[in-house]
Amino acid sequence: MLVVDTHTHVISTDHEKYPLQVADYPGVEWVHEAPVTAEELLAEMAGAGVDRAVLVQAQGGYGTDNSYVVDARAAYPETFSAVAIVDDPGELDALAAVGVGGVRFFAIGGGGPLQDEATWDIARRLGLRVSAATVPEYLPALGEALAAHPDVILALDHCGFAPETIGEYAHLANLYLKVTPHVLDAGDPAAMLERLAEQFGLNRLMWGSDYSQTHDRPYTELAEQARAACAAMSSSEQAQFLSGTALALWPELA
Repeated sequence: MLVVDTHTHVISTDHEKYPLQVADYPGVEWVHEAPVTAEELLAEMAGAGVDRAVLVQAQGGYGTDNSYVVDARAAYPETFSAVAIVDDPGELDALAAVGVGGVRFFAIGGGGPLQDEATWDIARRLGLRVSAATVPEYLPALGEALAAHPDVILALDHCGFAPETIGEYAHLANLYLKVTPHVLDAGDPAAMLERLAEQFGLNRLMWGSDYSQTHDRPYTELAEQARAACAAMSSSEQAQFLSGTALALWPELA
C-alpha cells in the first residue's frame, strides 16, 4: 500500500549554501537538535515503508528562504513535493516554475497572513495547494478566509492544534486536515481518527509525520502510529488516509 507523508521538514548540513535563519520563538530547538537532510529523510522513509513525502518549508529554520526545499524537490522529483513560505506572493510564479507545488500560510503569531488576498488569488491562478500553520485562536480567521475562497483547497497543519474542536469547521468543504502526531497523541489514535473521519470524511484527512520537528521517537514509530490509527478500517479506507487524500492534493507524487 502506497504511503505518503504530507508533513516533513528538512535541514541541510551545508550552512554556507543554505544558511540557517533560526526563528526566535520556542519550539525551534529541533533545527539544532535533530536536523534531517533530504537524503537522510529518504533513508528513514525507506526503512519505514513510506513512499513519498511533502517537504514543508521549515519556517523555524530558514524563514522564507525556500532554497533547500526547492533544491531537494528538484533532486528527487519522483519522491518529493514542496511547499514554500513567502513574504511576497509575487515570488510564487518563479517558485511554481521550478516545481514547488504549494504555499504555506504561517500564522502562529497572528491571524493576519490568513487574510492575504494576493496569496489566495495567486495560489488559485497557479494551481498551488495551500497549507496553513495556525493555532486555535486564529481558526475563526481561517474559517472566514476559507468561506471567502471556496474554490481553493487548504490543508490545515496539525488540525490547527485543535483536534477536539476542529469539527465545528467541517462544513467548509475546502478544509482538509493533516493528521499528525500532535493530533494522534492527544488521545487514542484510532478513536481520534474515527471521530475526525465521521466529521470530515476520510477523503479530507491525510497523514503527516512532522518529522524531524517531531523527533521524540524514531521515524519508523511515527509511521507505525499512522498505520495503527487506521488498522481497523477497510483496506480502501486505510489507503485513503495513508495516500489517497495526499495524492489528490499533490498529484505529482502519484
